[in-house]
Amino acid sequence: MSGRDRSVWLRLNAVSFNRGARLILDEVSLAFRPAELTLLVGANGSGKSTLLKIISGLLKPDQAVLEYQGQQASWRKLRSTLLTETCYLHQNPYLFDATVFDNVGYGLKAMGVPGPLRRERTTLALETTSLQHLARRHSSELSSGERQRAAIARAWALSPRLMLMDEPLANMDQSARHQCRLLIRQLQENGMGIILTSHEGRHKGLNITREIKLEDGRLTLQNPLPSGSTVVPLRLV
Repeated sequence: MSGRDRSVWLRLNAVSFNRGARLILDEVSLAFRPAELTLLVGANGSGKSTLLKIISGLLKPDQAVLEYQGQQASWRKLRSTLLTETCYLHQNPYLFDATVFDNVGYGLKAMGVPGPLRRERTTLALETTSLQHLARRHSSELSSGERQRAAIARAWALSPRLMLMDEPLANMDQSARHQCRLLIRQLQENGMGIILTSHEGRHKGLNITREIKLEDGRLTLQNPLPSGSTVVPLRLV
């Protein structure tokens, strides 16, 4: 492989971001592979959400060099690709004043996907995330866990390669957390890469590939996993 990891489809190099005089990200580098579940931990205000928004194309870094499928480019030139290949999920996802079915299909409609194909893809997304029983339920009637799962289904329908989940398990009861973990595992088993942010350490019930801590603007690997328990080799880049 000539020293290059061919499983890496996206690589971030020397990503920096300042908010006023405060340094949030200090030349952060990170690589992404299929079916990799990354747990990103850090204190409030450490920059976890900032990093996710940069990866998803929603926030411009002060400095960054990216590699997409082995080709180097600036963040600006790759922004449209990031917006297509990744999906950012907020801790409190916004759902429209509509049914779950219409919410899940919204992104496809915005992309101009024809009606029959959109309905087929929406139905498949609901079935894949085990939410078909909620298809006709209005968004206002959902629990916090159901709202999060509906948002995940909406993202899945767009077929991103990388799902960026910002505190997805916060403010949920144990049953809702269990259902959400099952869904995250299923997405990973289907080959989707996932970053999950949390204030906590490693979560039970998830097949975490690597645990990374963001502190003082830099990333460090935490608590290496036992041999044989990872989906792909444990590393940052």
